[in-house]
Amino acid sequence: MRILKSSILAFAFGMATQSMTAVAQTAAPQGLAAEVAGGRGLSVIVAQSEIKSDINASSISMATGGGLLGALIDAGVESARAKKAEELIGPIRKTLGSFDVDALAIETAKKSFADAVWFKANPVPKFSKDSSPVGKSAQLDKSTEAQTAFVEYIYDFSPSFDSVRIVMKYDVAKKEIPAAAKGKAEKRLSYRNLVDTKTAIAVVQFDTLGSNDKEANAKRLQADDGTMLRGALAQAFNAIDKITARSINLTPDDYKVMNDKTKKKISAGSFIGRPQPTDDGSTLIWDKTWRRLILIQNYNKWQK
Repeated sequence: MRILKSSILAFAFGMATQSMTAVAQTAAPQGLAAEVAGGRGLSVIVAQSEIKSDINASSISMATGGGLLGALIDAGVESARAKKAEELIGPIRKTLGSFDVDALAIETAKKSFADAVWFKANPVPKFSKDSSPVGKSAQLDKSTEAQTAFVEYIYDFSPSFDSVRIVMKYDVAKKEIPAAAKGKAEKRLSYRNLVDTKTAIAVVQFDTLGSNDKEANAKRLQADDGTMLRGALAQAFNAIDKITARSINLTPDDYKVMNDKTKKKISAGSFIGRPQPTDDGSTLIWDKTWRRLILIQNYNKWQK
């Protein structure tokens, strides 16, 4: 039942993200480089302490017409898959050892926002492991700026361990508590009160593995002291840096172009969306359902 509850929460989170983005787009885009009255600070968040693995959701309930029994079977299947994923990922975590993802995230954020006028005025980002509304609200209370841009990075494996993924979630919140919040400080982080919110994803595929055999893939990732995995994580953070500015600066005209129905949807990196132009041969798609840009690359050991 715990897994079933997690699935429901994940779905709710996805719907909330979609709603937040839709609300934010009703206002004029703030823009990455926009000057902000009262200043804007940057806070980098990496809540997790180690790499995670996604699992494929069970669809038995859907196939059997739903109902409590189907839901219970789904929960059991997903629990078993989660347990197996944890067994496979344990040795990989040991291989990664002291690889400092937190430091990589901070440096990525500093690069991504280097040209922002508001960041140049205050170029030292804060760092936190607390992504909860309470934790973010506490940061707002201590901040000397009128706004804070919270940039959260989440990193994991695909279910078959054939790619690594970085999710960047960008929320801009005001220090001032809105009157409608009736003194509830955490309401500053609700989607209705955010200044802006965006999500982007970078995927680096291990095309050299060439298999959906997750056990074999997990074993190969441990080879050579995890050199390939470390390189892929660095490449993924470099990729998310590339699309951060593009994601945050999207305009209504950009949305019209990206939603052009003459661009037939494609599947790439386990995601589906309309292809967008790139200048380096990588695959960029626009996922209209969840309103996010997704950049997919093959692992390149020579890429810095």
